[in-house]
Amino acid sequence: MESNVEGHVYRVGPPHGSHGVVAPYTGGDILFGTALVRHVLAQRYEEGARFVVRPASSPRPPASDTLFVIRADRRLEPVTEQQRVTPREGDSVVLLVPGHAAEPAGGAPPPPALP
Repeated sequence: MESNVEGHVYRVGPPHGSHGVVAPYTGGDILFGTALVRHVLAQRYEEGARFVVRPASSPRPPASDTLFVIRADRRLEPVTEQQRVTPREGDSVVLLVPGHAAEPAGGAPPPPALP
């Protein structure tokens, strides 16, 4: 698959300790590292975690995970197992924040869960 696309190939990691889940020719770096595998992302979302975009200069909510950095020039840089991305002045970050931290100022509830 990697040889059939232009640019980078990324994938969400398989469950811990699984074998034979991803074909060896698939290639691609693992998005978000090995702690945020597919079922963990789904479970955290069901428990109220949400994806939010914040300026990189804003304090990060406790227990949040940085998933992507949106550069000031609008390039999207993913955090992967092999590459930790450091935000710079003018960048934004895409975070996965726990449900209690996902509420916008003013106490409005987070958006409803996807079906």
